[in-house]
Amino acid sequence: MGLMDSLRGRFSRTPREESVDIPSKLRNIKKLADAGKYDAAITLAYRTFEQMCGRKTGTERMHSETAHEFLDRVSKSLLLDSVIVDEFVDIYLEARFSNHVISRERYEVVIKTFSDLYPRIEGKTLSA
Repeated sequence: MGLMDSLRGRFSRTPREESVDIPSKLRNIKKLADAGKYDAAITLAYRTFEQMCGRKTGTERMHSETAHEFLDRVSKSLLLDSVIVDEFVDIYLEARFSNHVISRERYEVVIKTFSDLYPRIEGKTLSA
């Protein structure tokens, strides 16, 4: 087996088939928030959301795409409310890239939005 054969398929841009373990991710998000790490909790919530959207649409975010560009693209096929998704992305970008403290209120907006969008993507409701 040559080098090219061993590398084939390792760099494809198709999403992985494994499912997103939502209960585990929610526990981790809550642990981060309970520790006052709202920026990390928001980032994990956003990345989980992005992963769910990508799995549902059969695509992943390209390296050249911004968070807004990716979610604009997948929101259309998932029929998600772009205003709600944009607010979610804006808070994620604030948490990820700003140098100020993220409030619990901003975290709660993200969790409410995540909880509202989840059934639209997965077709089922979240259980706490």
